[in-house]
Amino acid sequence: MCDRARQTSDVDEHLSPNSADVVPPGVPVAVPLTVEDESPAAPGTSAANADAPAPQPSSPLRPCRPDFRDGCYQITIRPTLGSFQSIVGTLRVDREAPAAGPDGVIISGDLYRQPPPVAQPVGDAPGSSSLSGAVLDEDTPVVPGAPGESVAAAASRADGPLPFPRRRIPIFPRDQYRSYLKGTRLVVPSASLPGQPCQVTLDVDEFAYTQPSAGSFQGSFPDAPSRSLRCVLNQVPGTSPSPLFSGPRFEGRILEGGIDRGSVTLTWVSSFLRRAVLEIDTLNGAVPPEPVPSPSGTGTEFFDTVYATARWQLTIDRAEGQTDIPAPAGVDPNACWSTADLHALMASVRKAGTNLDTEWRTHLVVVPATMGCSRGVMYDQIGAPREGSASFSDDGYPSSSSPNFGTAADQRQRDVLRAYLRSATHEVTHAFNQIHQETETAADNSIMTTTPSVADVLGGPTTGAPGVFPDQISLGFNTTVRNHLAHMPDPVVRPGGWPFGGWFPAGAPQASDRNLFYASELKFEVSAETDRAPLGAPVTVSWKLTNTSDADLLVPNDLRMEALYTTMSSLDESGEERPVRPFVITCEEAKLAPLEPGGTLEGSYRVFWSSDGFPLERPGRHTVTVTVAWSAGGLPVGVTGNCDIWVDRPTSDAENRDAALAMHPDVGKWVVLGGGAYHLKEAVSRLRTLDGGGTRSTNEDAGGRSRVADTFSDLELMPDGRTA
Repeated sequence: MCDRARQTSDVDEHLSPNSADVVPPGVPVAVPLTVEDESPAAPGTSAANADAPAPQPSSPLRPCRPDFRDGCYQITIRPTLGSFQSIVGTLRVDREAPAAGPDGVIISGDLYRQPPPVAQPVGDAPGSSSLSGAVLDEDTPVVPGAPGESVAAAASRADGPLPFPRRRIPIFPRDQYRSYLKGTRLVVPSASLPGQPCQVTLDVDEFAYTQPSAGSFQGSFPDAPSRSLRCVLNQVPGTSPSPLFSGPRFEGRILEGGIDRGSVTLTWVSSFLRRAVLEIDTLNGAVPPEPVPSPSGTGTEFFDTVYATARWQLTIDRAEGQTDIPAPAGVDPNACWSTADLHALMASVRKAGTNLDTEWRTHLVVVPATMGCSRGVMYDQIGAPREGSASFSDDGYPSSSSPNFGTAADQRQRDVLRAYLRSATHEVTHAFNQIHQETETAADNSIMTTTPSVADVLGGPTTGAPGVFPDQISLGFNTTVRNHLAHMPDPVVRPGGWPFGGWFPAGAPQASDRNLFYASELKFEVSAETDRAPLGAPVTVSWKLTNTSDADLLVPNDLRMEALYTTMSSLDESGEERPVRPFVITCEEAKLAPLEPGGTLEGSYRVFWSSDGFPLERPGRHTVTVTVAWSAGGLPVGVTGNCDIWVDRPTSDAENRDAALAMHPDVGKWVVLGGGAYHLKEAVSRLRTLDGGGTRSTNEDAGGRSRVADTFSDLELMPDGRTA
């Protein structure tokens, strides 16, 4: 289906008061604007939004109500000069955004360089296309009209279904992405002079996109708009609700600084703003999340209804979803899984031939595991960023994680259905590049707050009513995440786009962005296991947080990179700063908790590779910065520190060869997975060569090994004799 009934949620009850005002720091995102009405004044009145009386019309005004409705439009721009290539994309008109208020709207869009292949529906006349490249639902029959048949005649035939298929939100190839559109002004007239058109005026700022370099997935947007455009639009007659159309169509001109740049067409395709597919695969012995009763007393809530609150059409692919998948050989499915084994399982069972350029598809695999495994995990990359996540049905809600789990305390997820669905949806939403609200806004009763924090919000100091977890869990997004999902640029949220957290700063925070503690309050120390390493060798960086004040301070209880409170970047001598992002996201136990005076917390990370590449890929000095950031009562706070690592140039043929062997993305995945990822065959081959199992130069240094190979051996990262 394309349309949906409006969904409601009680998520607002426990939201941070300022959550609607949060703007992502690393990408352009549309903000609310007020719909204007510049209709000419009726006799004896002034213009609707003018400060001075307008000239009086000599004849009565006629009502003018163009149907510029909410939802997703397919946009097509045909340049007048300089290019014969059309620009296509989507435009999202969102009057339901909580941040927009009762009379506002948020408008955003994404443009692509090449149109997708489309089915051609019946046109207004022979040889024309009335739907301008609309994309069709797979389950909608298409009945072409007779040659030369008019639209009216085709629609009037009684010998079959309507000739016009239902349109759907189009999907475009990632490498054709061109720019992001940020709506800045919308004028929808309510009246016009006789004989004058009822024109909708839409102003947008365009942010041109720089595609990622080879081997990377993250491109960039400029800080300021690349140009400002104005669309002057007329509704095509007969394109309001009718048997022929599911929504309106607008045609007009697009202007830049008053200069005509070409034609523009907007075709309404859905009341949803975006669409995606969720594949759920279940291991033998595991139990997947199930629909749960809605608090309204009617209907149920599931992944699709949760995403409908963000105006996403999330389809559960039941045809591809597998059940009773056998456990991999040598893996105990009822124990905590190694990250390598789970990564291998996900790579092997997801839909074969998945094409992220033709569908937004994410994958959830469900395994049993056991209590204490962290309920769920998200991998930043299977073959491309953010393709999949996992949920553990036999993990659950140990009372050691929160005193407010109520009746769910020490129960398995499979036995606490509402909390289980919330946790699984949390992991899926990580795959759409959303972060914890304890960092971005504040802990609340919404999907992107971690489970222990939700329990504490419901049953702790906020309500003073223990035991309301899990019954009062809200299966919805807060205003911030809802607007991110609806209006962030396509490359940021779509699977296979930007690496996880790529829009969120990873280096030292700016003073204007976050309030830092004094060393006399929280002492933060960062150190590396060595200050000198050969090119191509992993280096472990550690950090320690100490409460040096005389009072308990609320801080993150988990400082691992994987828990998402800690970020890292590496700055080389050329001035290039590269983020170091965790490959495995295991964050379901993380929350804010008091740290007593003198108390300490520690974390560490093996710096080698992330989905942003190799942070230590050049010889010379690298300054590694570690930041721990969170929200204290809605106020962004944090600590930061750094250390230097000197990367040596290769000093022998062996070191040069081994650095080249080690610095490959598959070897990088092997390292961040902790070894044992035998499904990464390229990594196994390279590491066996590094260890002397393959063809090596006969002119090696004494001992036949380099410092790079020694480092991998010392870290027990060499593969053994087993096969994939």
